[in-house]
Amino acid sequence: MGFLSFGSKKDKIKKLIEEERFDEVMRQAMKDKKALQGLLELLDDSNPGIVGDALLLLTNVLRDNPAAVKEHMTPEIFRKLITLMESRNPYVRENAMLLSYEIVKNFPGVTEQHRDWIVEAIRRGLREGTKDQKGFLLVVVGELGFRELRPEVEALLDVEDKVILPLEGKKWVPLGDIAKETLERLS
Repeated sequence: MGFLSFGSKKDKIKKLIEEERFDEVMRQAMKDKKALQGLLELLDDSNPGIVGDALLLLTNVLRDNPAAVKEHMTPEIFRKLITLMESRNPYVRENAMLLSYEIVKNFPGVTEQHRDWIVEAIRRGLREGTKDQKGFLLVVVGELGFRELRPEVEALLDVEDKVILPLEGKKWVPLGDIAKETLERLS
């Protein structure tokens, strides 16, 4: 296995996660680009627990050392996160939302580089997603200031369905209230 890995640390990182040695994963990912790449590769793992843990660890690495993660913020990672936000597994879905939110907050320039397709993905999500996905996407729209999505935001103003987001102060909040906050940010 090591012979064919060409330096990938994915298997080593996965083993550490399975052993719940999260501090060690964090230390390695912040110092070693191959360890961080191994953690990113685990986003494709077949075990949702591993994927959810990898997302959570990536979020923590980003919070502690944004510079370590920035060069890995590629269109492929954004697309992968969008896919993971649609997961049926709540642990994966919520941790994908958390990581996405941290990326949006920490790297507005990177998200601006990919603005066109991100706007289209958000537009689709605001129309077709679950209420929780829509709530999260509304927060992202406000954070990024995507004024071109104003009509989609306005369409959600009267929705009373309550959402549960993995963000501070966003549990059991009516979707319409989040839409109102977003519109205020877009003004």
